[in-house]
Amino acid sequence: MRSLLIALLICFPIAVNASEFVLAKKLKIHSKFLGEDRTILVKLPEQYHKSDKKYPVLYILHAQWDMLSSLSTVDLLEGQVPNFIVIGVEGMGKELRPDQGKSTAFSEFLANEVVPYINHNYNTASFSILSGHSNSGRFVLDYWLNNKAPFSLYYAFSPSLEDGYITGRVSDLAPKNLQAMPPLTVTIANEGEHMQTPFNHLKQTLTDISETTFTFKKFPQQSHRTTKHHSMQFALQHTFEGWEPSYELKMSGYDNLTKHYRGLSEKFGFQALIPTNTLQRLMAHYAISNSENAASELERHIAYTVKEISTGVEATIEVADYLLNNGHAEAGKTILEEMCHQTKEHPRCQG
Repeated sequence: MRSLLIALLICFPIAVNASEFVLAKKLKIHSKFLGEDRTILVKLPEQYHKSDKKYPVLYILHAQWDMLSSLSTVDLLEGQVPNFIVIGVEGMGKELRPDQGKSTAFSEFLANEVVPYINHNYNTASFSILSGHSNSGRFVLDYWLNNKAPFSLYYAFSPSLEDGYITGRVSDLAPKNLQAMPPLTVTIANEGEHMQTPFNHLKQTLTDISETTFTFKKFPQQSHRTTKHHSMQFALQHTFEGWEPSYELKMSGYDNLTKHYRGLSEKFGFQALIPTNTLQRLMAHYAISNSENAASELERHIAYTVKEISTGVEATIEVADYLLNNGHAEAGKTILEEMCHQTKEHPRCQG
């Protein structure tokens, strides 16, 4: 039976609907702090408009350069990490430079204009991440050191550390103050001693305080530019380690699977649902299986899919049609019958 499920994992198609390819929606908002209109980029989860579910938010600085790599990384990690609202914030040069620990116009723009705008206009959870690379990575560290709301986690990828500003600020803070700071992930590429030395100092200082709150990673095979993708992948996988259940847990039954996702919801503070493609493959598995608990497991998985997933009915029909047309007609009929038992109003259930 394991080999059958593996075959389904490989062969079962993911739904593809023809639509215009849009990387992200571009918006203009006026900033009183910057004294001009500024561009932000918004990428919503695929099923965003089909429910009122709230999503965590990933904020990407240097969006004019780093939005594409960030979106591709998030896409590659589908199922391993939550579905995010991804917000790209454009900015560069002097406006990202720190000012001796003082609030800058750009930090005020981010905290008091961008984030409130996103929270007001989109279904956002209270969990958010601020991410930056290079100069914007140093901005992230400076913002983190100021300990300002509203971000839950901070990612600084190959941040500009060579001027000693960040390490100096960290050294000036008492360990008890650093211990109270939000979680932070810092990465570096193969960039020479001018970057490696302050990175080592920062790593030593913070990991002496907490190895769980502060995470550091070097990518010796990467350059300053190419580390962006590797850093985002590492940071997200580290933050959400264990998000995707193991094969054994998926196969251990409905109770254990839903318990896993309830635990994630409690840990991160936003609703974590079983991914649609996982539910589809498990429905196919239980519909074909001859095990004594297959019928009850199928019933419960379909009930969850129809009730909790905004496109659950369509996803269930897709599984049934796939089986009907690929040598498992009885299994396909079983899925349709069970779905119709729970959603009698659907056209496929009439007559």
